[in-house]
Amino acid sequence: MKNSKLAGNLLIMTVTLLGLTSISQAGADPAASNVREIVRKASPSVVRVEVRDGLRRVATGVVIDKDGYIATTALISPRDEEVKVIDYEGNQAEADFLGFDPESRIAFLQVKNKKLPAISKGSSAELAPGSWVCALGISPESQIQVTQGIVSSVTVDRLRLNITITPGMSGGPVLNEKGQLVGLLRGVYAGDRLYFPGPRQTPPGGYPFEQMETPPMGMAMAIPVEMLNDVFKEIRTKGKVERGWLGVSIGEDADHRVIITEVEDASPASLAKLQPGDRILKINGKEIRNADQFISEIRSHHPGQQITLTIDRQGKVLDVEARLGNLPEEEAFRELELRFPDIFLRFPRDMSLMVRPEGPDFEFGVQNYGFLGVFLEQLTPELSKYFGVPEGQGLLVARLVAGGPAEKAGLKVGDVIVGADGKRVETLPALSRILQKKKKGEKLVLEIIRDRKKMELEVAISGSILEEGRD
Repeated sequence: MKNSKLAGNLLIMTVTLLGLTSISQAGADPAASNVREIVRKASPSVVRVEVRDGLRRVATGVVIDKDGYIATTALISPRDEEVKVIDYEGNQAEADFLGFDPESRIAFLQVKNKKLPAISKGSSAELAPGSWVCALGISPESQIQVTQGIVSSVTVDRLRLNITITPGMSGGPVLNEKGQLVGLLRGVYAGDRLYFPGPRQTPPGGYPFEQMETPPMGMAMAIPVEMLNDVFKEIRTKGKVERGWLGVSIGEDADHRVIITEVEDASPASLAKLQPGDRILKINGKEIRNADQFISEIRSHHPGQQITLTIDRQGKVLDVEARLGNLPEEEAFRELELRFPDIFLRFPRDMSLMVRPEGPDFEFGVQNYGFLGVFLEQLTPELSKYFGVPEGQGLLVARLVAGGPAEKAGLKVGDVIVGADGKRVETLPALSRILQKKKKGEKLVLEIIRDRKKMELEVAISGSILEEGRD
């Protein structure tokens, strides 16, 4: 039992990004020669998408329009970083990030100064349980890889597929037996939960890693091509997808019931007089079983729509009416960062991972980050409450580098960082964005909570992590 648990834990930390070269599963698959022809025709439309933000994040994308528009996973979404696409022949091109949808988790790019052929589109309406499908991705060696299987079920907003995919194939095309696009890979299913194979991150030594829970064998989810087309049309015309917004921070209790931990000022939740501590039982009569379902239910509604929330307030069940607002883009980014902190990590928690590059292929680009000498952990809403964080979440100081800037400034283990230079900080990426702008010798003002009391400390940036490691 111990050995099997250990093996599972090892798998969590060592899953690679763009996995399989060819996997065949039981089902009504076409002849091998036909599969080769499908892959040959579709390959020029499949690209690798890269975002560099200290670490290099890599995912799959597919060209969906003759003007160079590319669909991919929202987990690749950059802030201000450079985005590149690389085709299966190794040709590189810069791309503009157009936007993403927080509910379907589809993002769109447009290639600069490059013409790539658009993939042929089909219809998910022609799919049924047992239909053959394949999914494509591009390997780190710029080679096409393919995995195949059958459709498990079809609905208007999702395709469940009996195929094996690996981290980094999210954003890749799902093709029917005619070689037509019928869906875009989103994640991996395990029961009622959905896992998202995210972008690979490459540390020193060249071994890709991703921190994710063990995926199930051979069950994936894709967004139907019709939904992809609708999202693309809205982003292309409006620059965003309009999704419902309530304006609350949430957590889960021991029974996975959703608890409101914070209500934003002047938000729909505030106008509806929702309160921290309220437990969400139902939305429009539909039982809410966990936080993911709650978020999806809110996002599935349009701004302006009225919903009825059934809540438990100190043991009393109440129905509360709320009219949803429009999800702000910054809130959508923040939601991704909070739900997938390891994918959007801008600098490592563990400074002991920092080593000097040994050659030109070094990809762990941390030299731009100001050195603090602190080990940080992102708090859950429950732990934030325990440490006395009154609003949202924060960053727990887990360990300090002896003699480092943070220790010299008076920071202590157990402190919780909630702000930097006057800006609210809840996630590692949020603090990282502030650090990236700092130069050696500049000051960083940290707002912290110590013993449930707020205070400020001024830390002198001592240069880059790599500079600190030099002889």
